[in-house]
Amino acid sequence: MTWAYPATFWGFLILPLIVLAALLSGRNSRHVLKAIGKESVSWEVRSFLRSLAMLFFAVLATLAAAEPRSGRKLKSDERSGLDVAVAFDVSRSMLAEDLIPNRLQRSVMALEQITRALEGSRFSLTPFRGDANLLVPMTEDRVILNVIIPSLGPGLSTAPGTNVEAALRVAWKSFPRSESRNRVLLLISDGETLKGRVERISRELAEVGIPVFVMAVGTVEGSVIPTDNGGFVRDPNGRAVVSRADVAILRRLAEETGGSFHMLSHPTASSSLIASINELRWISENQGIHFAGASSYRTFLLPALLLVFFYLIVRIVPWRKR
Repeated sequence: MTWAYPATFWGFLILPLIVLAALLSGRNSRHVLKAIGKESVSWEVRSFLRSLAMLFFAVLATLAAAEPRSGRKLKSDERSGLDVAVAFDVSRSMLAEDLIPNRLQRSVMALEQITRALEGSRFSLTPFRGDANLLVPMTEDRVILNVIIPSLGPGLSTAPGTNVEAALRVAWKSFPRSESRNRVLLLISDGETLKGRVERISRELAEVGIPVFVMAVGTVEGSVIPTDNGGFVRDPNGRAVVSRADVAILRRLAEETGGSFHMLSHPTASSSLIASINELRWISENQGIHFAGASSYRTFLLPALLLVFFYLIVRIVPWRKR
């Protein structure tokens, strides 16, 4: 299970305060009841049940707000043909040489293999750095793809940083309005996201049933980034910057949208990705169903609402005296 908004878990920090407030309130109320000479046992039981219900409500509501996602769900929908919107990272970190000859060239070769293998498909191409621009609209023309793909590189954009969210949004818009074809996004990147919110676009894509197939470029050990003058990119302190593939964020993006994750450093990465896309296409065209990211927030939200109902009953309904 993954989470669309893991930052929500910071809300758990207030739980000890809720418990402390409940304890203090209970102690003060007991003193008041004793002062006026009333029985406090029944009240203490009711107070304990109310506090316990609200505590568990806070836990479950926080988990629901973090929006858990678990694998993929099936949707009934007949589609034919395949449109692949490619978001290709051309940031300077793609020049790192932890893949041979470097990340960029290995990614270009992988994309060429993918476009050749997915026969009869249409492709669009969106290179991105700190911004993203549609370079090739959705097309079946392999000639233009064969010309453009080898030219991909940092020179296509001067915007600093890396914005995966912007890239996926632009690539998403390249799909024609008709939904009669299978639609997938292909992200080729090292995942070093410096701008944008990946979790936000992940949620939106999962809701509309567009899976993201991710080709993660680079290694977790990383490598320095060469510059045009033969040196290396350095930080303000003069130390060489080491670029590492952000595997966690890329894997989460693929899982949350119902796609698949592949490491380009693996020898069979391209063929495995192609097989995954073809499997999705075959299931859709032959069985009339397709996959979409599955949101599981109701697993926590429904029990949370039941606890609110329980709290109101304990608080409002009087207990029968014996």
